[in-house]
Amino acid sequence: MEQGDFMNETGNADNTVAATRGKAFFITIGWISAILSLFIYPFIFGVLGVIMGIISTKGGSRAGLSVIVASIIAMGIGLIYGPVILNYTRHYLGI
Repeated sequence: MEQGDFMNETGNADNTVAATRGKAFFITIGWISAILSLFIYPFIFGVLGVIMGIISTKGGSRAGLSVIVASIIAMGIGLIYGPVILNYTRHYLGI
């Protein structure tokens, strides 16, 4: 049994909890990247969100597909309207 493995009722190593935590991490980073791509560096953060979605989808998560789609859409909006959104946000926050 490796470090990070969990034991289930039968005494076998169970990696489901560790795998779920890993998928949740990639999905969270993907969503944060998708939101950031609306404001700053849309091409970088949009691609990062797509990569995180692909990694979580390969891990068996269906939520990774929504991260991929959201990252592509947010990247497109950020590329077109990024400066306008950033200027409006700065004005709204008083920065």
